[in-house]
Amino acid sequence: MIADSLRGQDEALALLHAALQSGHVGHAYLFHGPSGVGKTRAALYFARALLCESPCADRTPCGECAGCKAALELRHPDLQVLVPLPSFTSEGRTERQAEEARAEARAKVFSGLASDPYFLPVFAKPAALSVDDLARAKQFLALTAQREGGAKVLIMKRAEAMTLPAAHAFLKILEEPQPRRVLILCARQVRGLLPTISSRCLHVRFRPLTTDFIASVLSGAKGVSKPVARLAGATAHGSLGKALQHFEQPLDGAGKDVLDEGEFSRLRAIAIELFVRPKTPAILGPLRRGRLDRDRGRFLGALSLALHYYRDVMRYRILGEGTEIAHEDLRRDVAADARTIPVAALTKRVTMLEEIAAAVQSNVSIPYAVAAAQHRMGIGQQ
Repeated sequence: MIADSLRGQDEALALLHAALQSGHVGHAYLFHGPSGVGKTRAALYFARALLCESPCADRTPCGECAGCKAALELRHPDLQVLVPLPSFTSEGRTERQAEEARAEARAKVFSGLASDPYFLPVFAKPAALSVDDLARAKQFLALTAQREGGAKVLIMKRAEAMTLPAAHAFLKILEEPQPRRVLILCARQVRGLLPTISSRCLHVRFRPLTTDFIASVLSGAKGVSKPVARLAGATAHGSLGKALQHFEQPLDGAGKDVLDEGEFSRLRAIAIELFVRPKTPAILGPLRRGRLDRDRGRFLGALSLALHYYRDVMRYRILGEGTEIAHEDLRRDVAADARTIPVAALTKRVTMLEEIAAAVQSNVSIPYAVAAAQHRMGIGQQ
């Protein structure tokens, strides 16, 4: 059942089932929520229902007809999925070679989406949806459906990754709706889209996932040990995508290294050394040792681990020793810090780390951000 693979999304599924059963399917939907919580799976399920040749009595997909099977394999002629991709143009490739690389990456994404319910496309370099992507989408929507009177469904992953020209091109598609064409945008945040696009879509909210569910996916489907899976899940803010990205190989094969469990533990140790108990005022050594000085994604991952450590300390101080914490294996350290660090200081440190995360995402130098954090938090100083 779809509800089994979309844990915690009962409200979203109810809205989709109501649309199917009533026959009042909208022209454009915006599925929004954290990365990896099931937006794309729900969109593909909705598409199968719309393309099914023999739907069940409640209008859900039968799963047996040719239409359902083709949609499951992402090869239905009336289904198109747009995924943001890197440009592949900055590695000495010609434009033709770059397009071949994009096509290969696109095929890998489709293969993953069709075969793995928890597949997460990870790229080392920034990915975007271009004007060319939207031109292909417009052409797709203009074609006649395979079945007379049938639907055509366009799904866009990470819609917030549209370039500004692509967003304006998509807005024109929205403003000229065609009958039996359904557009589904999947985005992490509504504010990442143009307000004129957001306002023309029916919103379907997807909730953050529980730590237990994220940990079960990491340990069951990805083979991560339960202690590491629990820590990764507890520090992922309800986002399976954020937890998975630590353990996925980039599809463009460059830049970011995959973290195995030992490396994930070492990353946590560096985070504690930088932001909780510095061994020395020098910061470049730990940053380089953890490969954090130039990798913003990796640095933000370490920062999140430190941030959750302080949240654990605050929870322990306020709720007592029986409270559940993310860094369970560091409970003794958490208890000791809870006894010695005042609540006001804990609050200040959490605020500082949140501000640093925002600053680094805005291209502030990582070493500068760390030095400023240590100074303002009053740690690492002789």
